[in-house]
Amino acid sequence: MPRPRRNLFYPLLGIVGFAFTITAASSCVSVLRGVRPETARHEPHPLQQLMDRHGTSILVGELIVLAIATVGAVGLDHAEGERIRAARDAERRAAAAAAEPEATRP
Repeated sequence: MPRPRRNLFYPLLGIVGFAFTITAASSCVSVLRGVRPETARHEPHPLQQLMDRHGTSILVGELIVLAIATVGAVGLDHAEGERIRAARDAERRAAAAAAEPEATRP
């Protein structure tokens, strides 16, 4: 029986998912500092300035990449499962044909 191939979408999902988590947390901090400016005692960090300017665009871009990679991972897993299922069925048919006596063959 063939082994399943590695799905290369999984590392992409892990990396982009991690980046999305950091971006979402940074965006929340940026929003909280905007809502409560009295709690912001220090000069904003460059990451926070980036999130203030482009946070929504970055989050949307990461969500699009996550959606595409998710569909790709599911599609690749499905195709790989079909390939393995077809190979298994072919092996079973070959084993059944080999077990069939010579007299019953046409």
